[in-house]
Amino acid sequence: MSRALRRQPLVQKPPAKAPAFKPSARPAKKPTGAAAEAQKQHTSRYDRFVPRYVRDIFSELKKVTWPTREDTTRLTVAVLVVSITIGLALGVVDLGFNWLIDNTLLR
Repeated sequence: MSRALRRQPLVQKPPAKAPAFKPSARPAKKPTGAAAEAQKQHTSRYDRFVPRYVRDIFSELKKVTWPTREDTTRLTVAVLVVSITIGLALGVVDLGFNWLIDNTLLR
């Protein structure tokens, strides 16, 4: 073993963490009676017309915290100001390069 390798400390892996998800010991309760019948009718009626992933999309969209009108307006104005500023800056740089090329290389 070389001296350089002997001087290096050995790197050990940290111990594995326990899984974050711990399954419940008891199974989830299923609805019984009228609630089960209503749930069965509800899902079977919509399953024929709307695929599951579409229903999942709508359920996720209901959980979204939508911005207020003021937030939307403020952010839209900010995006427009930054876009116009960058556009003007790039336009000035382009005009500068055009002037430089016309007056130096194309003479």
